[in-house]
Amino acid sequence: MKNHWRLLPLVGLVLLAGADWRQFRGTDSSGLASDTLPQEFGPNKNVAWKAELPGRGLSSPIVVGDRIFVTASSGPRGDRLHVLAFDAKTGRQLWQRTLWGTGPTACHPKTCMAAPTPASDGKHVVALFATNDVICLDLDGNVRWVRALYEENSGATDGRGLASSPLIVGGTVVVHIETQNTSFAAGIDLKSGANRWRLERPREYCWSSPVALPGATPAEALVLLQGSTRLSACDPATGDEVWYLERENDAIASSVVAGKVLYMPSPKGLAALELQPNLAPPKVLWEEQKLGPTTASPVVLGGRVYCLRGPILVSGDAKTGEVGGQLRLTGPFSASPIAAGGLLYCVNETGQVHVVKPGEKEATLVATNALGETILGTPAVANGAMYLRSDRHLWKIGGR
Repeated sequence: MKNHWRLLPLVGLVLLAGADWRQFRGTDSSGLASDTLPQEFGPNKNVAWKAELPGRGLSSPIVVGDRIFVTASSGPRGDRLHVLAFDAKTGRQLWQRTLWGTGPTACHPKTCMAAPTPASDGKHVVALFATNDVICLDLDGNVRWVRALYEENSGATDGRGLASSPLIVGGTVVVHIETQNTSFAAGIDLKSGANRWRLERPREYCWSSPVALPGATPAEALVLLQGSTRLSACDPATGDEVWYLERENDAIASSVVAGKVLYMPSPKGLAALELQPNLAPPKVLWEEQKLGPTTASPVVLGGRVYCLRGPILVSGDAKTGEVGGQLRLTGPFSASPIAAGGLLYCVNETGQVHVVKPGEKEATLVATNALGETILGTPAVANGAMYLRSDRHLWKIGGR
């Protein structure tokens, strides 16, 4: 391996991906978009369209070209699993594929089987459900392959529900399933659906999602697995663990990369880890308890990192971790904040969307918009529009 930094600024990934939002928190998992969105909206204001969904979901919508994809689960046992595609301009449903879950559906009442967000490489859509069923389709809804991972990994559940979203890196679909029973991570070939690799993972509960650590070339990207007690960077093609850290990590909020720094939620707060050359483990720059998020993942914007601690939006200096300001919002929050056009959008569980203007120290509330439906999933942004999924509908706010 050459002696150089494997990392490039994440903005490069955004530019390459165009206006798509292909996975949880965007194509680069940063939660950032350059689009300008409406600041004020509601059921009858700046809503381009609203489409009915067949069931519940905590998963985010994803955007690929002129199509929006979203998952849902329905039925008395929650084992009827849906993947749907909508036309981005009109909201017309293009297709729906439904399958029966093969794994257990026991979960906390707040969640459901459509908790993980689907992922796309621009040609395929891969949906993972909390039953441990995975389906790969093309953009027209043709089924390419289906896997029943619970049947292959008996015990990979803990009765509370799974929520880790899949990640596509190169031609590999990465799934991260950690429970207090059977725990594993797997790399699945995107074209064939066969395992490229499988790793045993610590038997701890974990709902965080893997993220990509970009390399000097796409072929040199690594996959970060954020387990409750082990942080691992793996080769997505082989599963080889390139580096690891034994440390406590947050079981729900996922990490985010900005430049050469990995911002990692943990029980001790938020840690900034400097990624090293030569594939060495990262070094801790700072750790701040007051920046630790409760459930939502952090976002880095304008040299500051923002975290939701319950109903409090806390910001800190991204270089030093010095806490600079707090803004009380109306919670609770399950969705992670996203940034668009330099503003933060924080969606609470009752369907209120807080629009926040960042400041050098203090952030200010610009608007609060009520959609009147339960929203637990993180929004998606593309082409000047924000897409939100509630327990009943898929919403398009603004756009063209």
